[in-house]
Amino acid sequence: MVDAGADAGTDAGPPDSGPPPMSTLFGPCVADSQCPGEGAFCRTPDEGWPEGSCTLPCVDRTPCDDGVVFNLCLEDPDDASRNICQQKCLNAQDCGRENYVCVGRTDTRDGICIGYCSDDADCGEGAECNVWSAQCVAAGTAPTAGAETGGACASDADCLSGTCLSPGDGWTGGYCLGACILPVGYNSNTFFSGDALPTEQCPGGDVCYPNDSLARDNAGVCLDACTTDADCRVGEGYYCRRSVELTSGDTKTFTNGVCWPSE
Repeated sequence: MVDAGADAGTDAGPPDSGPPPMSTLFGPCVADSQCPGEGAFCRTPDEGWPEGSCTLPCVDRTPCDDGVVFNLCLEDPDDASRNICQQKCLNAQDCGRENYVCVGRTDTRDGICIGYCSDDADCGEGAECNVWSAQCVAAGTAPTAGAETGGACASDADCLSGTCLSPGDGWTGGYCLGACILPVGYNSNTFFSGDALPTEQCPGGDVCYPNDSLARDNAGVCLDACTTDADCRVGEGYYCRRSVELTSGDTKTFTNGVCWPSE
């Protein structure tokens, strides 16, 4: 007997929308089946890739090239037994996706695109944003305990961001470092336009600062914000750095600054 009542649609459930649509190399994905190429798979949001990112195994760059860009075949950071395709970039525009940034490798002329987030909405289903590290993580796993940006640390585990700059590199007492996406307007010649360093991109009102990875990238680091030396860990040799030397040779001074170790 056929149910033709008013609740028939409810009884039947939503219609089957079929499998998710095919994506492209380095395009968004939720399942391996969306990714083109032999052995291709989806790097998911909870693994640090906002809205997912398709890639595939490689032994050389041949399967990675798209006819325009010679992309890179590099060791998989999550599995040293294989290489995978990584998207090559010289600046963030090359990445072609929101919430993806270009970071340098050992050769700063070549970068690769990686995912950064600023809030949960950037990540996708099943993931949330660790705003201190700008990384998408599995929902419910973002750290809730640890030192904030600029806090003292002895190891990465001490920081909400998971990154501790060590005393051996000149950061007395350690320094928790965050990550961020630089705002529009940055370039290596003018640094930032305006009188103040940007603070909207980092949690707690800290400063989003270039990371020197690539001259034209948009990956930044969060540094402890300040307006005077008293805002910093003065007893450990930190001061409020408000002036920077531009590539033009000029010096620019801002109304705010970042806590920085004395030289």
